[in-house]
Amino acid sequence: MNVKTLQNESGKTAVIIAIVLAVIAYLVYPGTSPFKADYYNLKAEGNLKDLHRACNRYWAEGIAQRLVTKATGIKKVVGDCKLERMVQDPFNFVKLEGMDIQIIDGSKGRFRATGKHAEGDKVLKINAQGKIEP
Repeated sequence: MNVKTLQNESGKTAVIIAIVLAVIAYLVYPGTSPFKADYYNLKAEGNLKDLHRACNRYWAEGIAQRLVTKATGIKKVVGDCKLERMVQDPFNFVKLEGMDIQIIDGSKGRFRATGKHAEGDKVLKINAQGKIEP
């Protein structure tokens, strides 16, 4: 094998590696990826689950409040889970930029909410058990 053949093969290898890296970068980067909508749908799903967790903390506070009411006789009612309340302390729910979330029913037993990311292609629903429905 002469030196010239060795140089040509190493040059081809570098080009092939560069092409493979470019294809991987294209597929992984959400801005140009054919999976862009799936990426944002997944982010929307996670944001809805975060909302459900915040509502669970809110409802747990209400259960504790009812126990205090029984003991002290001072009534404080904790109502339905509302988005305006969930973004405040101590629940600190963070709605993602580009997310449209609506709570249909904020009660603990019948909780339902919908959400869609502006870059996603699905409207997702979450139920009282925290299960996502497409």
